Amino acid sequence: MNPIFLLLNLLPILFLYQLGGDFHMSVPLSQEFTLSLVQTHIGTFFAYLSLGSFLLVTIAQKTKHLSWSYYVLQFVLSIAMFVIVFAGDFITFFIGWEVMTWSSYFLISKSLNADMKSLQKYILFSLGSAFFLIAGMVITYAFTNTFDFATIASTFQFIPFSIKVTLVVLFSLSFFIKAGVIGLHYWVVDTYSKAPDLFSAILSAVMSKMGIYGLFLIYGNIVGFYELKEMFGSVLHGSSFGYVLAWIGVITSIIATFKAITQDEVKRLLAYSSIAQLGYIVAVIGLGTSFGVAGALYHTVIHTIIKLLLFINVAAIVAQSGKNKFSELGGLIYKTPLSFVMLLIGIISLAGMPPLGGFASKFMMYNALIDTKFALVLVAMLFSGAASFLYCYKLVYGIYLGHPNSKNLEKQKEVPLTYLIPQIILALALIGLGAFPGAFVTVINPILKELLLAPIPYSGLGVMQSVVGNFNGFFVISAFVIIFLVILLLMFRIKSKAKNNLNRFDISYCGEVPDKNTSLHYGYGMGSELHRIKFVNAILKRSTSNFYESLAQQTKKASQLTSRMYYGNIHNTAIIILLFFSALYFIGVNS
Repeated sequence: MNPIFLLLNLLPILFLYQLGGDFHMSVPLSQEFTLSLVQTHIGTFFAYLSLGSFLLVTIAQKTKHLSWSYYVLQFVLSIAMFVIVFAGDFITFFIGWEVMTWSSYFLISKSLNADMKSLQKYILFSLGSAFFLIAGMVITYAFTNTFDFATIASTFQFIPFSIKVTLVVLFSLSFFIKAGVIGLHYWVVDTYSKAPDLFSAILSAVMSKMGIYGLFLIYGNIVGFYELKEMFGSVLHGSSFGYVLAWIGVITSIIATFKAITQDEVKRLLAYSSIAQLGYIVAVIGLGTSFGVAGALYHTVIHTIIKLLLFINVAAIVAQSGKNKFSELGGLIYKTPLSFVMLLIGIISLAGMPPLGGFASKFMMYNALIDTKFALVLVAMLFSGAASFLYCYKLVYGIYLGHPNSKNLEKQKEVPLTYLIPQIILALALIGLGAFPGAFVTVINPILKELLLAPIPYSGLGVMQSVVGNFNGFFVISAFVIIFLVILLLMFRIKSKAKNNLNRFDISYCGEVPDKNTSLHYGYGMGSELHRIKFVNAILKRSTSNFYESLAQQTKKASQLTSRMYYGNIHNTAIIILLFFSALYFIGVNS
């Protein structure tokens, strides 16, 4: 770790803590425009989440592998996110958004695996997000004559209905791209896969949350959940807008889940998993109810912790072994037992199984859907959650269980302490949130009040109340800890017998003698059998890549045509320009 940049990442956290929850800073640009930073409860929530993530990733980073420019860019990125979540107006927000985009682009380009295609995908989709954002900002200014969030929020209801719908769509598209909602996720998997291994943790755990924060900003602070319900009407016991958004989120989860199962590269599996988990958040964020917003916030924290833990875990294994595919890994459980336990805690939470924090957040989201009577959405979400067990199992089986599939794995040692320290902190956080789910309610309630929603009932640190019953996290985790310790003792006893298996070919292989080209681990093939299920096969065969590749080809042809016009006969070019302006003139006269 670099102690200087570790301290630099710690300073914003101390600064935020010192402020005590109330600061307002403004810098006038002109008589009309002012840059402003305003502290809010939800901004503070996302700021601590992002700053803490940068701090933990910095602990894991090896100084000798990274240049100073890398650390500087990473620090700039963290400050950009700080600006985004505390921006009090659209201009400040947009500045933070653009700095975030460009600093992250240069960080991704520093990876040895980064290629031109993945970088182009990232920057083009980021520009697309920025264009939607600018379009929304300009239209908003045209009808409110201000960029200030508070003033826009107080006058938004007086904007014509068709304009309000347009604004909601434009801002949603901008933030959907950053969150990787299905159809707009084309850049996500390649970018996470090609980025520096530890920076992938930042992309998944933190940057994707800026898209989620943007949705909270628009739906909760500027438009308002009540106004959204008034605009689009109601269905069952919730809003029509929330119902549509819930389906978008759940479909995102289902498709990404099955895509994840079939991946051979570990980081690509985690990328699809990230898309799927963010789909859950999108599914409940638009419900506009206390449990919906609380569930989205709770799962935002859990997803951040899990993805940091899993990406750091995988980065450590890749750094040690030089392998990043399931077909090259396997059998590391006795070589790296602590890493195995860390990953196990991560995937238990990822699957939403009790007793860890992942269960508490999903419990709250399920309650939100029950509360609004969105039964079909709930069934679809449960289906996606059940299917996610497959890629969770593939993650642990493909890396740590089974037989080693590469010779150098036989001499693998436990990963360095710098990788383990942040993983242990994150694992303890997941255990703590599972044991004391009520503690998070005390964090959420001020945010709910700020968004003009009723607080969640609170009856103690260890208990979470809901519309269908209570969940006593402390009691549940106590029972699980006893069972886990027994299993752990049995594992260490088995380890002593396994020491004699020094050669990975010391196995029975259907009466044949395996050689170095024989694949000894079958975990990487998990998921290929899903093609036999028609419904799943239909998902796996379809891809947005065909659409975007076709779009790229058409754009290329259009640019070639424009190029020929530009460099061609000047007489023809003059005629085309004359025709263009003549058409504009007639359109103007007729209008």
